[in-house]
Amino acid sequence: MEIHGTRNIFIINRQRFLRLNSNKIKLLARYILKNEKIGNDVGINLMFVRNNVIKKYNKEFLNKNIPTDVISFEGNISDGSAGDIIISTEKAAEYAAEYNIDVNEELTRYVIHGILHCLGYEDTTDNKSRKMFKRQEKLLDEWNGRPIIQ
Repeated sequence: MEIHGTRNIFIINRQRFLRLNSNKIKLLARYILKNEKIGNDVGINLMFVRNNVIKKYNKEFLNKNIPTDVISFEGNISDGSAGDIIISTEKAAEYAAEYNIDVNEELTRYVIHGILHCLGYEDTTDNKSRKMFKRQEKLLDEWNGRPIIQ
């Protein structure tokens, strides 16, 4: 499957906790959007931060005064944006250590999870959560461990 394209995928790296590979993250985002049948004219924005920064966004937008893993804001696909995603690299490392999984896998999972939220997937009920998790893990398996961390 061809995953290169003209999509505007913007990566904003506001952390130095993990060395990210922006080009691979862009490929991953393109891959997900293509698999979800989103047109080539639709892009997405991803910002990577530490726990203290995502905690501020979580408080401001979701009224929760704790750090979280991913915050997604749906865009308007007809205007060319699937949305904006904020991801905590620090939280990915914490969860990876806690569950004994590779941090690259966990961070990749966060990117996929955030994009799926922007595309309308929800995890607000058990049924919706199962559907989203199944799709997320299928995309993760298909991505096949290609690193997004340097």
